[in-house]
Amino acid sequence: MNLKPCSINGIEFDAQLNESRTYNSEVPEYAVESGYEVSDNISVKPMEIEFTGYLTNTPVTWENHGTGRVESVVAQLENLFFSKRLVTLATRTDTYTNMAITFLKVPKDAENMTSKEIQMRLKKVTVVSSQVTTIPSSYIRGGDTGVNAGTSGTGSRGSGAAQASGSGTSGSSESESKASILYNLTHK
Repeated sequence: MNLKPCSINGIEFDAQLNESRTYNSEVPEYAVESGYEVSDNISVKPMEIEFTGYLTNTPVTWENHGTGRVESVVAQLENLFFSKRLVTLATRTDTYTNMAITFLKVPKDAENMTSKEIQMRLKKVTVVSSQVTTIPSSYIRGGDTGVNAGTSGTGSRGSGAAQASGSGTSGSSESESKASILYNLTHK
């Protein structure tokens, strides 16, 4: 039987006490009509791992032992947590890549200073890559003429200083011309 030590980014534990995977999904809470595919609306969340590892100053099977080893490894784990970097967790049976540490529990008790039971929770981060492509200029031009399609504005049509000053002697303002016919008939 070929046992391998469990580790996180190369930081080895003396023993793995616990490992559990959790899968969650978000399911719609609103009513769905019969005949429609519900699976399109179910959102699968990233996998989470709960891991408990054991550290001691006098490991039985692995290297790098001695006084102060536990505190040194705890300091490395705390630095890894606060660095917010993605890590790789290697357990006895599986290897999990692109994991973020979401929880780290380091007990401090006066009874046992030469060993620690470290609890961690990690969440899988989905890493994607973007792709860039060139769009031919023929797609940018509009219509049959191939003239530039122009730009879109956010202001109202006809706004500006020339419109605001108003001209003419009819007495009707721009707001009246935009009003309904009934409003204009009853308010003259």
